[in-house]
Amino acid sequence: MKYQLDESKVDDITCVALYRPNKDHYSPSIIACFMISDGWNEQALLALKEKAEADILIGLQTGDHKYERLDIIEGVVRCQPDEVNDVIALLDVKSASTIIGIDVADVISLFECRYLFQFVQASATGEHEFDMIKTATYNLIGLLTNARNTKGVLIGTQSVQSLPLEAFAYISDAIEGLLSNDDAFIYFSSSMIDEPDCFRLKAVYAEEKQSHI
Repeated sequence: MKYQLDESKVDDITCVALYRPNKDHYSPSIIACFMISDGWNEQALLALKEKAEADILIGLQTGDHKYERLDIIEGVVRCQPDEVNDVIALLDVKSASTIIGIDVADVISLFECRYLFQFVQASATGEHEFDMIKTATYNLIGLLTNARNTKGVLIGTQSVQSLPLEAFAYISDAIEGLLSNDDAFIYFSSSMIDEPDCFRLKAVYAEEKQSHI
């Protein structure tokens, strides 16, 4: 692995946090996220990484803002303005309630696949859990058609109760069936929501081609 995490650090500090510029104090986190639209420069990002004691920096892009690629940034995630908190929650695997063995080191390894990433999500409502899972999975697959050759994808499930292993197997088989890259890394996490009769799937995947933003 490119990044070696201090195990005591993983237990003691926040996994992911979103930081704003011009702040006097940054609470520590392993992954430091920032909004590209906030106008961060290289010096400010270096200071952020040091003050937050972050292992990696992730930029969130919600528009067409031009941004020069910097070596100190491990990745950029494209999303809609109202999806920023969803991206943060998906990356924050320490706070997820899951039987899937993913941790922050897996999230960091995902960002070694590429520099540019895309966030997508799908949901379904209904009375029967597996019907919702099938509908949401079908909808997510439709959003992942541009990710057939991706090298990495993080999938997050949200439901009112813990999912059975059969549900994860169904989602995993559907995603693997879409991808043409046999070497792709697929990570799963799950979390609970207080919304009966609702099921959500969220994903961050590595875009196939890198470009300057």
